[in-house]
Amino acid sequence: MATLGIDFGTTNSVAATYGSGTPDVLALDSAPTDWIPYGFDKVMPSVFARDEHDRLMFGWAAKESAASKFEAVKRLFATQQDLAFGADGDSLFVEEAATLLFAEIRRRTELAGLSARQAVITVPANSKGRARHRTKICAGMGGFEVLGLINEPTAAAMAYAQRHADGRNYVVFDWGGGTLDVTVLQATDGVFIERASSGLPRSGGLDFDARLSKAVSESLPEGFEWTPEQRSRFKLEIELAKVRLSQSDATTIQLPDGNPYRLTRDRFEEIVRPLIEESRVPLQRCFEDLGVGPGSVDALVLVGGTCKIPAVRSFVRGLVGVDPDPDVDPMTAIAEGAAIAAAVLAGDNQDNDFFVSTEHALGTFAFDPSTGTREFSTIIPKNHKLPARSTQPFSPVTSEQTGVRVEVVEGDPDGANPDYVVLKEWSVDLDDNPLSERSFDLTYEYDVSGILYVTAIDHETGRSLLQDDVSYGIAEDKRQMATIAQRAQKAVREERFIDTDDKAADLDAEALELIQRATVKVAPFLDDAESAEVLALVEALEQSPQEQIVEAKQALRDGLAPYSFLF
Repeated sequence: MATLGIDFGTTNSVAATYGSGTPDVLALDSAPTDWIPYGFDKVMPSVFARDEHDRLMFGWAAKESAASKFEAVKRLFATQQDLAFGADGDSLFVEEAATLLFAEIRRRTELAGLSARQAVITVPANSKGRARHRTKICAGMGGFEVLGLINEPTAAAMAYAQRHADGRNYVVFDWGGGTLDVTVLQATDGVFIERASSGLPRSGGLDFDARLSKAVSESLPEGFEWTPEQRSRFKLEIELAKVRLSQSDATTIQLPDGNPYRLTRDRFEEIVRPLIEESRVPLQRCFEDLGVGPGSVDALVLVGGTCKIPAVRSFVRGLVGVDPDPDVDPMTAIAEGAAIAAAVLAGDNQDNDFFVSTEHALGTFAFDPSTGTREFSTIIPKNHKLPARSTQPFSPVTSEQTGVRVEVVEGDPDGANPDYVVLKEWSVDLDDNPLSERSFDLTYEYDVSGILYVTAIDHETGRSLLQDDVSYGIAEDKRQMATIAQRAQKAVREERFIDTDDKAADLDAEALELIQRATVKVAPFLDDAESAEVLALVEALEQSPQEQIVEAKQALRDGLAPYSFLF
């Protein structure tokens, strides 16, 4: 049975298979004429919408439609959000929205004559466990048997090595629609090992579009009233103008008031220059972590649509000191590499192998008696090869304790500004024998898919105190997963229709519009701290009792006011 490599992207998705010693990219969709010259002929936009009859549309049909769209679902994987919102405020579980897209990808591969159920799915190198788990769960509910998850830069390096087997040390600069990842890899005898990785979780083509949209829309008459159709068309015009400027010195944008707007490449580069400058940070961090400089790099691999921008290519080339490889297709290389990895895991490719490593340290908080404070205790360190298994002993703070709280924490303890995220926590009952030390071994087992399993074993009795995995989102309620999977498969394959989630049914139209504006048009384009503040206001509104709805709406309205240029 054939296996697939799937690049599930924020803005576009690509699928490839491995046959006759080379990866082949599948045509999942038919791109509009305006987009074909720019390399979009084999991508499926990661978008779905409902037409006027509430029937589902996917890919280019959805992207070009003025209907309510669900876009950039992948950006929600790393958040605490349960709901994804369409442009009109309708909602679905994040997992259900992503599952629909995966199910449609599988349906289209079958229409292309390929019966492939097994797949390797790509994930951003610096995505944390929450995003990885959601990716694997949603691909599974969409009908795929997930052989493994592979970091996007590793996949890109594997695609590069198919054409250039002499490379040893790679810098992969992966800048797509939603995230930037920079990874330094070493290839030895067909084995790919990630040595260092860093990134920006909210930086990509969507942010370039937002900057350009703001600058161009300022030319419209003051107080101009937008229709939904005009907003949808203008968004496409902005993105296509950005794409055209990768090959042309100037282009024209049709404004919603009917007037043309001439945009030069120089002006575009001036608008997005701050975003380009920010990209030096993760690259420099990788070099510093390894104690190396540009002279140690054999190859520069640029992938992701944002890397097609000439100013980006020039900027990165200047930092690395190596010309990017012209044979690598930034739009399809990651899917090609994933197809190679899928063939490796399925036993169909004996010439390559790859190792995935942890992007962040995994540990727990423990009391340090010398300082009297809780400190992060590493169990699996950063950059540890996967699969990984490590055990550390722990004891309660006092001999009288009969229970402890165990927290799984992900972070970077050696960073200049340590950032910790509690992924999951449990209350664990200890042995009630007063003569017992009540100590236990805490074991973390992290597989190549980025799924973490946690066990705690009592030292004296060998009794299992804890045995669980770290689940996220809807996956925490396993009973809902089968329902979502069945509903998505039926919607995609039979009815082409799906009901929106009733979790938002109790909110009025104004509240839904505010939530949609915050989650779709604002939060994805802010830095982590600002985004967290906005999403906290969204959560407060979603959970407000009826008598507090008015105040919660006003709080969110006030919180969005500084970012009105985004909507």
